[in-house]
Parts: sequence; structure tokens; C-alpha cells
Amino acid sequence: MDVMFVEQPGKLPAPPARGRVAVVDVAFAGGENFEKSTLPFLDALGDRLAIWIDHHEHPVGWARFRNDRRFVLVPNRIAHACPELVTPEVVRQAGHVDVIVAHADLDGLLSAVKFLRGGSPPWPEADEDARAADSPGRGHAISSRAARLSDALDHATAELRTAQREALRQEIVRALASGHMPPALQRRIDDLAREHREALAPVEALAANAREEARGVLVVRVPKALARPVKKALLSRLEERAPVGVVIEGRAVTAATFRDHLDLSLCDDLPAGRSDYRFGHAEDGGRAVVARLGELVRTGLE
Repeated sequence: MDVMFVEQPGKLPAPPARGRVAVVDVAFAGGENFEKSTLPFLDALGDRLAIWIDHHEHPVGWARFRNDRRFVLVPNRIAHACPELVTPEVVRQAGHVDVIVAHADLDGLLSAVKFLRGGSPPWPEADEDARAADSPGRGHAISSRAARLSDALDHATAELRTAQREALRQEIVRALASGHMPPALQRRIDDLAREHREALAPVEALAANAREEARGVLVVRVPKALARPVKKALLSRLEERAPVGVVIEGRAVTAATFRDHLDLSLCDDLPAGRSDYRFGHAEDGGRAVVARLGELVRTGLE
């Protein structure tokens, strides 16, 4: 089986030209991109889609495909990461597969590796490591091995050219699927992880500028886009301090929460993401989004 990685579910590539395809940890795109990206991808695959396994809740898309047995759709509030859904039974249900399409983060990569291994994780704690990486703040513990791998993948996504990061992911997949990690690849992972930690130096200063703009909603505003790993780490800092953390980068708004009882998908102005992580664009500096998130926090506290 080959593995094709997807970095942005809202901008899906053309599907594999031949063979049966399994899709793991790839969210249905938010807003109008569902019609522009997800549906054309599915239409092009047609009967060649073997299975689609995901945990990013999408009310419109999931309602449309929930009765199709090829779709294994479990919300994030139940499945904190995707690999736990890639069971031996699900892999057998998929039947013969030629290509796996996976999200290009640790969660997606481990899902692909587990599928390649027939539903068996590459190490015993891999499912828990994926939960800790993909759903921080929800009581999961990540091993040092997985933390280095997650940091390396994040840094590669932010800093390496497309061909370089794709080559790295493919090397890692082969190593984990086979159960043998070449020493040179491990050194590469360790170096990237160290560079990632160094790149997060601005996070604490940014977090110090956070303001509670609505009850329980801690907001950081910056004039332009942050590096993706910096925003991810910054949101985690904010979520540790408040029910909802928000980062506003110009018109782009991203909100996240560690609280299972808060469903951020109820904020209509943030059309993409899942129940604990949403994003979108706002013309009013995000004021309406922040106000709505404050209402959700207040309702959750009542």
C-alpha cells in the first residue's frame, strides 16, 4: 500500500488515479470548501473508496454519509484521536486497499501506519500518544518518543519544502510500519524536534499579552499569521488558563478548548474544525465570535 498525505483538508489534491482508497484522519472541509473540495474528491473516487475513518465532526457532511458503511465517523468528544478507530475489524471491513490518504500530522501518520499493520499499533502506547498529541489537556500522557516525533513533524511542516517534508513522512511511515527505525532517521527526528522547541521561544511572551475579552474567553491578537507550531502551542497555553483560548491573526480567528462539555461547533462564525477546535475569518476583528464563545462558556457553567 502507498500513503498519500494531506496537509489541508480544505484543499484536497486529486485522489489517486487507480486502486481502492482508504482515507484516515482527513476532516470534511468547513464552509463552502465542503462543496468545493470534499465532495469533488469523493465523487472522483466513487466506488473506489474503501473506507473513510475520521473524528472531526461535520454536521452537514456526516449527516449525508452516516448511513454509508464505508464511513467510520466518531466525534472527537468520544475519539480523542483517529488511530483508536483503526481497529483490525475496521481494516478487514475495508477489504483490499491500494492507497491510504492520511492527514499529515502525528495523529494521521499513526493512523496510516496502524492501517498498514492491519490495525496493530507500531508500539503499545501509540493510541494514547496520538490522543495526547491531538487532544491536549484532556488527561492523556504522551511518551518522550511520541513527543519528539510530533515536534519533528510539526517543525517539518512549518520549515521544510514540500518535497523534503513528504520524503521525511514517507521514511517515518516505512520505519514504523516495519518496526525498524534506522539510526540516521532517528537522529533527523531528534534534530528537528530540538529545532521545533527552539522555534517556540516567542510563545510565552505572546501568552503574556492575552486578555479576557468575554467571560472565560482568553484572546491574543497579532497583526499577521503566526507560524503554525507557535499558534498551536499558544492556544494550549491559553486553554490551560481559561475555558476557551482564541488567537486572532488579522482576519483569521482560531478558537480551542480543553473542556469536553463545550462544543465550539455551535459558533456558526467558525465554520471549520471540530467540537474542540474551530477556525474561520471575521470582518469585525473577531468581536462577534468572541461574544458568541462567551455565551457558550456561560451556558456551560450554568
